[in-house]
Amino acid sequence: MTTSEIPSYQLYINGQWQAGSDGVFERLSPAHEQPVARFEQASRSQAEQAVAAARSAFDSGVWSESDAADRAEVLFKFADLLMEHQERLGALESITHGTPIKYGRSFIQSAATTFRYFAGLARDLSGHAHHFGDSRMGLTLREPVGVASLILPWNFPIGELAWKLGPALAAGCTVVVKPDSKTAATALEAGPLLKEAGLPDGVFNVVVGEVSEIGDVLTGDPGIDAVSFTGSSNSGRLVMKSASERVKPLHLELGGKSPLIIMDDADIDKAASDAAFGIFWHNGQVCTACSRLLVHENVYDSFVEKMIAVARTMKLGDPDSEETELGPMIGPEHLARVLQYIQIGSDEGAELLLDGREGMPEKGAYLGPTVFADVKPSMTIAREEIFGPVACVMKISSLEEAIELANDTEYGLGAGIWTENINGALKAARRIRSGSFWVNGYGSERLEMPWGGYKQSGFGRELGRDAFEVFMQTKSVHISHS
Repeated sequence: MTTSEIPSYQLYINGQWQAGSDGVFERLSPAHEQPVARFEQASRSQAEQAVAAARSAFDSGVWSESDAADRAEVLFKFADLLMEHQERLGALESITHGTPIKYGRSFIQSAATTFRYFAGLARDLSGHAHHFGDSRMGLTLREPVGVASLILPWNFPIGELAWKLGPALAAGCTVVVKPDSKTAATALEAGPLLKEAGLPDGVFNVVVGEVSEIGDVLTGDPGIDAVSFTGSSNSGRLVMKSASERVKPLHLELGGKSPLIIMDDADIDKAASDAAFGIFWHNGQVCTACSRLLVHENVYDSFVEKMIAVARTMKLGDPDSEETELGPMIGPEHLARVLQYIQIGSDEGAELLLDGREGMPEKGAYLGPTVFADVKPSMTIAREEIFGPVACVMKISSLEEAIELANDTEYGLGAGIWTENINGALKAARRIRSGSFWVNGYGSERLEMPWGGYKQSGFGRELGRDAFEVFMQTKSVHISHS
C-alpha cells in the first residue's frame, strides 16, 4: 500500500466531513507494521459540536418524530448498502484490526443482518392501553430517549456499531459515535452510506479522539441523554461516574472471565473443539472468551490433549490470506500485556503445555494459542481478564465444585457447560451468575437473544427487544373523559 493509497479520514459531523483539529492518528498494521489508515482527531470543541448537531436534529423532530416505517426503510437501505460495499468494508476491518480477511467480510454481512433485524422491530415499538371504569383510561407511550452517545471497543468495530446503532436509530434517537482510533474506519464509512440511505443530517455523527480530550463530553455533556459503552471494567467505572453527574440512562458491557465446564459425560471430541474455538478464535480478544476451562478429573487428561491438538490445527498467519484463521493481535502494546500474563502464569506455577510464543513471525503482533494446565483459582491468570489466546485449565471433581468455581470471579458475562445431563445443565444455568449461558455449544449469539453481564461485567442489554431499554423511555398518559 503506497502513501497515496492509505485511506485518510476526517470527522463526520452534521452530515459533512470536517477536518479534525487535534492531530492525526496513524494506524499501523498489526501484521505488517506499515501505515494502513489515518484518522484526524477531534478536539473538545469539535466533540461538543457533534453533540450540538445531534441535539438540534433530535429536537427538530426530523427523525425522532418520523414514521417508524420510514425509519425502518432507511435501516433496510443502509443494510443493502453495506452489502454492496462488503468487499471494501471487510478489507478495512481486516487491515485496521488484523482479523483475517474472510472474517472481515463476514462481520460486514453480520452487521447488515443486525440492521435488518432492528429495522423490522422499529415498526413494533408500542405502548399499552388501560381502562379504569367508564370515564378514565391510561396510555403508555414509548418515546426515544434523545441524543445517545455510542462508545465502541476495538475488537468488533462494525459489529458493535450495529448492535448499538441499530436499536438507537430504530427508536428515533440521534447519536454521536466514538469508535476506537485504531479501528475507526468502518464507523466513519457508515456516515455517507447512511446519508445515501436517507438518514437526515445531524442524526449520525462520528468523532475520533483521545479519551482525555473528548471522553467526558461524550458521557457528561448536558446535550447527551443516554450512554452505551463497551470496553474494560475500569473504563466503565469512569464512564458511569461521569454519566451519573447528570443521571443519564446508561448501558455498560464490560469485561469477562468466562468459565466453560466440561463434565465427564460430555462428548469430549466436540467439547475440545468447541473450547478451542471459544478461547482462541479472534485471538481471545472477545469479552465472552471461555478463558477458564473447568474440566472433570475423569476426562481431564483426554480433554487437554484433544484441545491442544485442535489448537495446533488453527492456521495462524497473514490476515490477507484466505487460509488464515488467526491473524495478529490488535497491536504490540496489547501483545506485550498478554505476554506479561503468560510470564506471570509460569512464575506462579501453572504448567505451560502449549506456548503461543514459539514459532511466531518476526514481524507483527502475533501470538499463538497458549494453554496452561493445573491452574489454581487463586492464580493471577485465573482471576484477571487477559483478553488474549490464553486458556486456563482447572480440574474439578463434581458439578457443585464447578458451579462454585464458575461464580468465584468478579465478572459475570458468559458461562457454559458440556454435559449429557440436562438436569445438571439447567442447574448450572440457574445458579451461575452470568448474562449468557451455553449448553453443549459455547459462544453462539442470536439477534433475538439479549446480551449483557452480571456483576463487574456491566448492566443493560444489547440485542433482542431488551436493546431498546437504554434508548427509549416510557411516558404514562392519564385521560379522563365523560
